Amino acid sequence: MKCIASLPRIQVPADVTMASLRLYIEIGKNDSYQTLFAPDFAFLAKQLALQEAYSFYKCFFADLKIPESRLKSLQLESSRPKTKTETLYKNIVTVFSIIHRPGREPFKLTVTEINDLVKLLYIGYFNPDQLQYRKVEKARHTLVANEPSSKREVLETLINEFQAAIKKNEHERSFLFLNFIVDYMNLDIYKFDDKDAVAVLIYYILCRQDLFAASRYVPFFGKVFVRLQEFRAALDRTRFNWNEGYAEIMPLHRMFLQLHRDLYNDLSDEARDYDYESKLEIRKSDYVENTIDKLPEVFSKEDIRLRHPLISDSTINRTLKRMQEENKIRPLGTGRSAKWIKLYKKEVKKTSIKQLNLTLEE
Repeated sequence: MKCIASLPRIQVPADVTMASLRLYIEIGKNDSYQTLFAPDFAFLAKQLALQEAYSFYKCFFADLKIPESRLKSLQLESSRPKTKTETLYKNIVTVFSIIHRPGREPFKLTVTEINDLVKLLYIGYFNPDQLQYRKVEKARHTLVANEPSSKREVLETLINEFQAAIKKNEHERSFLFLNFIVDYMNLDIYKFDDKDAVAVLIYYILCRQDLFAASRYVPFFGKVFVRLQEFRAALDRTRFNWNEGYAEIMPLHRMFLQLHRDLYNDLSDEARDYDYESKLEIRKSDYVENTIDKLPEVFSKEDIRLRHPLISDSTINRTLKRMQEENKIRPLGTGRSAKWIKLYKKEVKKTSIKQLNLTLEE
């Protein structure tokens, strides 16, 4: 609770204040994005949940070494994990599916909700004892109040102090979220060691829910993964001098503000493309075929998905089947990762350059 308690004496640098103000301009567009994407939001949310689950795993658990092909198959609802590590990844997919489920109940920052999140994430990976709160050794009976016997009470006190800071409305909301999770990480609430993953997940949920709606449509943890080394360094710096109440939070805060700004930039581009596609009079299948025509001679379904995240797999499959029947393409192999090859050559207009014969008279 060192960070929350230190809030009154913290001076926010001017560049951080300006970055926050620019973000709040983008927040003003949240409702317009919600209206625009409403017809396909359920499909978009399902695809985004899988992307976020994959990137979250890569950010915090990549050393567990699940093959890429197995990661993809574990995203299927019908798949069953075979090891503890696969169980963890399956749990991650479930957590993000719940977070991005349209119409779900909002996450409330309470001891119960955090405990439910922890168990949902790590059930079957850590044993039941590891998922318990750490014990705090009681002080001897004196006139001073005894220390709590469980870190559960410590967590409850932290949440109460955070809620009191929210009510005061004296600090920018995402900065408060960050101070909360830094305290959470350093308090060692649970017996297991992966507290960073839970803390950053809480930050992600709160920001997505209450502030930065861009992460409802474009992947936040994908951005974190690209800057993973910088992220880890900034996260480590928050631990320095935490006990003295001088945790170095600003580097991580700057990074997160930039990530959210990048998300809104990506969302703006995606909204433009989505608005354009929704107004097209041609069939979506024809639109996919036009994209295939522009792809390299050998391509995959993933190449198409990257360009059309809102077009369903069934539409892509129908287009591929139709083009195969028309003898325009054929598959190279079978399975989810199979590639396709074009059986036609795209005509390239040749520009003939004629040399000009200039006769210069003396």
